[in-house]
Amino acid sequence: MNVIAKIVFCLATMTCFASNEMTLDEKIGQLLMVRFNGKEANEDAKALVQEVHVGGVIFYNWANGLDSPEQVRSLNKNLQQLTLENQTPIPLLIAVDQEGGLVSRLNRGFTIFPGNMALGKTNDPDLAEEAAYAMGQELMAVGVNMNLAPVVDINNNERNPVIGIRSFGDSPKSVSIFAKKALDGYHKAGIITSLKHFPGHGDVEIDSHENLPIVNKSIDQLCENELLPFSELCDLADTVMTAHIMVPSLDSENCATLSRNILLILRNLIGFQGVIISDSLLMEGVLKNCDYSVEEAAIRAFNAGCDILNLGGRRLFRTRDNLDLTVREIQKIHQALVHAVKTNRISEERVNQSLDRILSLKKRYKLSSSVQQIEPTDSFEHREISKKIAALALHTIQNGPIPSIKESRIALFAPEFLRETILQTEIASIGKKTSALFYQSLIPCAEEIFSVQKLVNQSDMIIFCSYNAWKNPAQTTLLQILCNIKKPMILISLRDPLDTSLFPNIPLIISTFSPTAPSIQAASDLLNTGIY
Repeated sequence: MNVIAKIVFCLATMTCFASNEMTLDEKIGQLLMVRFNGKEANEDAKALVQEVHVGGVIFYNWANGLDSPEQVRSLNKNLQQLTLENQTPIPLLIAVDQEGGLVSRLNRGFTIFPGNMALGKTNDPDLAEEAAYAMGQELMAVGVNMNLAPVVDINNNERNPVIGIRSFGDSPKSVSIFAKKALDGYHKAGIITSLKHFPGHGDVEIDSHENLPIVNKSIDQLCENELLPFSELCDLADTVMTAHIMVPSLDSENCATLSRNILLILRNLIGFQGVIISDSLLMEGVLKNCDYSVEEAAIRAFNAGCDILNLGGRRLFRTRDNLDLTVREIQKIHQALVHAVKTNRISEERVNQSLDRILSLKKRYKLSSSVQQIEPTDSFEHREISKKIAALALHTIQNGPIPSIKESRIALFAPEFLRETILQTEIASIGKKTSALFYQSLIPCAEEIFSVQKLVNQSDMIIFCSYNAWKNPAQTTLLQILCNIKKPMILISLRDPLDTSLFPNIPLIISTFSPTAPSIQAASDLLNTGIY
């Protein structure tokens, strides 16, 4: 059978494989979304596609390069072509987390967009649709067919360490409105979507990558807040991603990903009939309940109601090595699931139900084993949308006079990891003379704290770019030292807005709600106007 014939065959017959056309190994493989290391479709990728028969692949910068649209397009093309050599040639789901803002995997050669909270601050839901459509077009241009977005967690805890500016805001209704527009935009571009993270990850103070958060709310409180976007948008969503959180009012023993009770709420009460995908099963929040066995987590998540088992990301054990999940380990997980079926721990009927949902999704989106050559990605029109969002999102508080910035010598302080981003913008040269100090990571060391005096003495004004200083005391200490110098100061809060409450009397405070270049440039443009 030639390539074209195989593509036509797999599209025409995809849904019937669930009953009698596929082996058990093939069925289980379709339930897995995996990652591998490599910028090309290498031997690891070939083993996963052709031996494990995986149904999906998820990309990360640290694993797959994602260096340019050309590299991503070539990688996708070759991955999909590997499926044509399978006995049952089913196209892959190829996914990324391209939320915009803080979580964006495709950055080189793609348009950089501010994130969800910046969108929410514009008060213009149509911009969410425009941004999603633009991002979706760029994903489609390189063969990515699934975006694990939009986030519909409600940021109703300002000390949430993992959601924050990834959320559209703290209002359930507003989150629903903006998320609906985002869904519309992605679907217009032909992208498969995922609402995340069910039943709501917004009101926690622990990162589920590192531990198991607990949401202590009543069922009534959940219905009025966390569950509202899922219930209002379930008919529009292609997939829903679970959260590794404990919700005792719904299940006192299992986190949501492992809870049949919680996922039955999604199915039977909310009425979602699409594909349920787990958050990464390598996260501490789920593994600590499974004796740190990914195999056990996969079996339990599937029996709870997950259709796709997400094996992406890295294990983040604080005391363990071997952080990457190898192909051999993925093969062991696959065989553990096959064994669970053969020993009746998992029913094959249940496997077929999930398989039918997955294959129906692939057929509905007409997934193909070919990747079209679509031009280009980062366009002027898309950059203009991003620029508009960044400018409209800015929020300022002025408590005192600010001298002319263009006529001042500026001391600029920012985290080292944002050096490249900041140097792309005009804020790096905003004054008559601008000298920058980039402090290491998010926590300035003692040497850096005591080395600022010389820089400040040679300057007329200070601009401090904070990045979650609220949970980094040494960063706050540096900011306090600078405030005590009694020179005109501007605080630009680049991430969580909680930073703006730390030093409310700074003469000028700007919140961007996004640490991206367009948002930093928008702050620079605002400062250059002199009108705050």
